[in-house]
Amino acid sequence: MFYQLLAGGLVSLVNFGLHAIITGIVVVAARHTAAATDDLHVFARVSALLMITMVALMIAHTVEIAVWASFYALNGIETEKASAFEFAFENYTALGYGDAVPGGRFRLIGPITALNGLLLIGWSVAIIFEVMKMADVQVARKDSSS
Repeated sequence: MFYQLLAGGLVSLVNFGLHAIITGIVVVAARHTAAATDDLHVFARVSALLMITMVALMIAHTVEIAVWASFYALNGIETEKASAFEFAFENYTALGYGDAVPGGRFRLIGPITALNGLLLIGWSVAIIFEVMKMADVQVARKDSSS
């Protein structure tokens, strides 16, 4: 059990670091996109901001799932019904069909993966709301100066 908690915690820390890097990239990209789309209609501007944000976050989550899948593969965590990536994806999203469960000493890894995924998905929701708030503030500022 201790190994699972320690290893799951370390993999979670790696994913938190990756998500922090992506958060920084999204902030910088959103500012550049906002500046580049300043002359466009509000719909085009908000669409551009959200598309960049969503693509970056989807890439981040896919990489984070791949980190978990790599951990599963390196530790021989297998299920009969799913590949390491499929199993990691199912756990990360807390989907939990229940048909793929690792045996033996790795029964806690699935819930640890799910907790990590839920935290990172929540973090992504906060990023999306912040980008939308930034777009709204800039649109309001632009409207008041007209």
